[in-house]
Amino acid sequence: MSRECDICGKSQMTGNQVKRQSQWVLRRTNTQKQPNLQPVTMTTESGNTVRVKACTKCIKKMKSE
Repeated sequence: MSRECDICGKSQMTGNQVKRQSQWVLRRTNTQKQPNLQPVTMTTESGNTVRVKACTKCIKKMKSE
C-alpha cells in the first residue's frame, strides 16, 4: 500500500531530528513524516464513482471549488 496522494502525488518527507545541549548540537537522527491521507469517494466526468486516497489539503481544495 503506497502512502501517496492520488491527486497531487504528495508522499513521505524526510529530515533530521536535532538534539541540542544549550547551543551545541549533540546528535542528529533521521525522521520521516507521513502525509495525512484519507479515503475519498469522487465522481468522474462520466458519472462513475471512484475511491481515491487524497491528502487533506486536496480535500479542502475540492470542497472550496
